[in-house]
Amino acid sequence: MFRHVRFKTPYTYVLLLLFLGLSWGSSVSASTITVKKNRRVSDIQPHVWKIIFNGNNQFSDVILKGQISTESPNFWQKMKFWDRSGHAFDEISVKKDVIRLRNYYQRRGYINVKVNYQVKTGNKDWKKIVIFNIDENTPVRINKVAYQIDSNGANTDEVKKDESFQKAQKKQAYQLGSRYETFKEPEVIGRFTDVFKNMGFAYANVNISADVDTTKLSADVTIQCKLGPQTYIDSIRVEGVKHISKSYVIREASLHRGELYSLKELQNAQQQLFNHHLFRFATISIPDQPRDTSLTLLMRIRENEQRSIELLGGFGTEEKLRGEISWIHRNAFHAGHRFTATARASFIEQSMTLNYLFPYIYNAKSSIVISPFGQHLLQSNFELLRAGIRNSFIYQHSKNFTSSVSYEYTKNKELSQRFSASLPDTTRQYDLSSFQFSSYYNQGFRRQQEGWVIQPYVELSGLFGLAQFKFQKLSADVRRFTKLSSSTMLATRVQAGGLFNVATDSLPKNIRFYLGGTNSVRGWYRQQLGPKRARVDSSGFVRYVPLGGRAMFSFNVEIRQDLNSFIKGFGIAFFLDGGQIWKKVDKFNSRPLQFGAGGGLRYQSPIGPIRVDIGYKLNPTAADLNRYQGGDYGSGWNRIGIHFSIGQAF
Repeated sequence: MFRHVRFKTPYTYVLLLLFLGLSWGSSVSASTITVKKNRRVSDIQPHVWKIIFNGNNQFSDVILKGQISTESPNFWQKMKFWDRSGHAFDEISVKKDVIRLRNYYQRRGYINVKVNYQVKTGNKDWKKIVIFNIDENTPVRINKVAYQIDSNGANTDEVKKDESFQKAQKKQAYQLGSRYETFKEPEVIGRFTDVFKNMGFAYANVNISADVDTTKLSADVTIQCKLGPQTYIDSIRVEGVKHISKSYVIREASLHRGELYSLKELQNAQQQLFNHHLFRFATISIPDQPRDTSLTLLMRIRENEQRSIELLGGFGTEEKLRGEISWIHRNAFHAGHRFTATARASFIEQSMTLNYLFPYIYNAKSSIVISPFGQHLLQSNFELLRAGIRNSFIYQHSKNFTSSVSYEYTKNKELSQRFSASLPDTTRQYDLSSFQFSSYYNQGFRRQQEGWVIQPYVELSGLFGLAQFKFQKLSADVRRFTKLSSSTMLATRVQAGGLFNVATDSLPKNIRFYLGGTNSVRGWYRQQLGPKRARVDSSGFVRYVPLGGRAMFSFNVEIRQDLNSFIKGFGIAFFLDGGQIWKKVDKFNSRPLQFGAGGGLRYQSPIGPIRVDIGYKLNPTAADLNRYQGGDYGSGWNRIGIHFSIGQAF
């Protein structure tokens, strides 16, 4: 039974209408949101989520991914799920990639390769998995290699017997039984062309022809060599000089009239000019001329400014603020000599140095530098004032190997901190006279270091009775940079050194070995790794002061990972450092190696990599933790070293 209800006030009607309106509006809004949400899901553009290669036995996935335009996001990009730009799925591009892969294989001898693709959907409709199926089949193999040499009247047998030609034959890519890869033709042509041009054939021309049997999958390769005339340098033209004579430029290039043409010597000459302080730009070319036995070379030169001022600045946790100003005269006395006056200042060192460079002694690879200098050095355990002169003979054996012999004489005033409250600081003055031998080998030339870097050093002091201290100091720094992937570098370094035949225990502190710091064993601050003594005053313990030592060993292992796909120029590093300082060379058992581990951030700025590292001492001593005679004067921060600098640690 239904009861008729009467509303007593008009407010009741208003509330009822308001309720019905809200209910209707909510249902409409909810349905609208549902529609919009469904529309967003359905409107998401398909993106490539993963790329798979099947059947690629000869070439890895990494190599094949470099040949196609379709890309899948890496781990970091997949983490940025809100930004899927750059990986949109395009089936036309995938079809073109099939052609690219087919061409890549065919140029490498797989003429019967078959490539197709399929696309699968991942756990979401917009995630597309692109699969390339490859059937490589049997490649074409080289059955015969022949050489046709048109010597233009030269002795063909002598050309064939030449050591460089025979070496090129053994190392060139087209060997019996190897795959016939057409993309290697420029490499083979370039190798033999260089050999002939280094033998004096400036106009040598090399071509390759091949007879390919597609049924037998074999190829007969013929390397055709047209040598042209053997040429000799008849004249050298020089253009672009303003403040120096043309004869000076020719002398610095080490090229001589009448000598046999050599491409290698021409490249070395151009490199020597380019490295010279006077020249900003240098090229050596063969202008148009009759192709006979005489040859005219053309040098084009662009000079640097005669005088300039350079300003440098930086910041680090060790030196704090540092600055440098240099005034350079690149053509002193109009003789091509370079004069440089440099002033440096930081919270650790202030110095003034004059350099006078004689760039040519008996050839362009040899030079002499005379360097008077003055220096004020402020370390944690001593203060040093010294002035002297260093004379160095430098020889550049090749573009990656340089050595030097130096003689240095200095007058020194050292303020040493004593370790007792009852004794004042002491000052001593002494002279040092030493011969120094060093060399530098660098295997790589790219901006990002690769390969080996080796730096040995020998110092002999006190010869001929010219100094108060007699000793021999030997050290070596060996580094290896190994590229693990396109974005990952393994950097390692080993350092070792020793002081021998030291006649007294009171060896000057600046001669001793020290470890620890931004570019050394991280976790320890500058020079803080190794033996120490406590400094006390009338109030008690103040701090520990490093003593240094006569023997040193350290190592660094660092993995550097670029994260350009995440943030351009950004990277991270993880490292393990270790080392020790010993008071004497024969006391290695007295102190074990100590280790520091940690990580850091890198940012490739225009002025170099900005670096922040945090190192943690794995096995610190009581002195490292500021503990003295049972008292703890330190904190948890004594286990940690924070290092900030510009430039890599090594």
